[in-house]
Amino acid sequence: MRILKPEVAKERKEKILRWVVQQFVENRRPVGSQLIASSALKDISSATIRNIMKDLEEEGYLYQPHTSGGRIPTDKAYRYYVDYLTGVQRMAAQERERIEKQYDERVGELDNVMLQTSRLLARLSGAAGFVYAGNTDEQVVRRLDFLPVGPGLILAVLVTESGTVRHWPVRLGYDLAPAKLRLLSNLINQEIEGLTLKEAQKFLWQYIESGHREIADVADLAVQVLKDMQKPQTSEDELYVAGIGHMLENTEEADYEDLKQMLRVVEERQRLSGLLAEKMEDLRRSGKQVAVSIGSENEMKELQNVSIVSSAYRVGDKTVGMLGIIGPKHMQYTKIMSLVKFMGDLLEGSISAWNALPEKEDDYE
Repeated sequence: MRILKPEVAKERKEKILRWVVQQFVENRRPVGSQLIASSALKDISSATIRNIMKDLEEEGYLYQPHTSGGRIPTDKAYRYYVDYLTGVQRMAAQERERIEKQYDERVGELDNVMLQTSRLLARLSGAAGFVYAGNTDEQVVRRLDFLPVGPGLILAVLVTESGTVRHWPVRLGYDLAPAKLRLLSNLINQEIEGLTLKEAQKFLWQYIESGHREIADVADLAVQVLKDMQKPQTSEDELYVAGIGHMLENTEEADYEDLKQMLRVVEERQRLSGLLAEKMEDLRRSGKQVAVSIGSENEMKELQNVSIVSSAYRVGDKTVGMLGIIGPKHMQYTKIMSLVKFMGDLLEGSISAWNALPEKEDDYE
C-alpha cells in the first residue's frame, strides 16, 4: 500500500479544510466529499476525501449536522482559515485606491471622522462597522490647542500623554485673531502639561476667575472650552457603530436570533465599549495589526455566533483607539481583514496629521 509522506498528507488535509471553509462562506451549504472530488481534488477518490474529512471532524475542525449530509466548519476551522490568510492575503492596489478616494471624500471634517469611518466600514463590508476611541477622563494632559477652522468656529484639540486625541468644535459669535488663539494656547500649555484632565480643569477655572489681564479677550472662549471638557465622556463619545441594517439585509431567517442577540449588545453601549476596551489593550500588548475573534472566542455570549475583526490605530507609537467589523462567522475573511487594516491606516494617518497641526506656528497666521 502506498504511504504518503507526512508533509504531503498534511498539505492535502489543509487544502481540503481551506476549500470547505471557503465553499461554506460562499454558499452557506454543507460540503460533501463528492463535491470536493469533482471540484478541488480531482485526482483523489471520494473515499479518501471522506476519510480525511472524518479526521478533520474528529480533530474539531468540521461538524456534520446530519449523518448522511456534508460538513460545515467549526470555530476552530475558521480560526485556522483566518490564521492562514493573515500572512498570504493582500488587498489589490486598485481596490485600495478606490477606498482611499471614498475615505477622503467622506471625512473632510475632523469632528465627523469617527462616524464616517464606521459608516464606510459598514458599507464596504456589508456588516456592522465600528470605531472605538479610548476614554480620556483620567489621563495626563500633554497639550490643549485651538485651531481656527472657519468664521466664528474654533477646533479644540486635547492630546493626552498616552497619545489619545480628543477634539470638538467650539462655535463663537465672533472671530478671534490667530495671535490671540496662539497666546491662549501657550499660556494654558505652560501650566497644565503633566496634570490629569481633572487637575487641568481645576487650574484653568482658577486662572480664569483670578482675572488675568492677558486672557481677558479670550476669556469667553476659555470658559466655553472648559465647560465642554467637563461634560462626562460616555460610551456614545467613545463608540461609533454603523451598518446594522446591512447585517439584516444579509442575514438568513435561521440567523435572525443571532442578530437579535448582537443588537442587544449594541444597544447596551457600555458593555460593548468595555469589551472593545479589553480588545484594544490586547492589540496594544500583542502588537498585531489585525485581530480576529471567532464565535466562542468572544467573551460575551450574545456575540458567540459572530466574528469581530479589529485593528488598533495609533498616533506616533501610542494606541489611541480601534476600529473593525462585526459580522457573521461565514464572512469573507480575506476581504474583511484587508479592509480593516487599510481603513485603520487611513484613520491613523488622518489623526496623526491633525494631531501635528497645533504644534506649527504657521497654522495660526
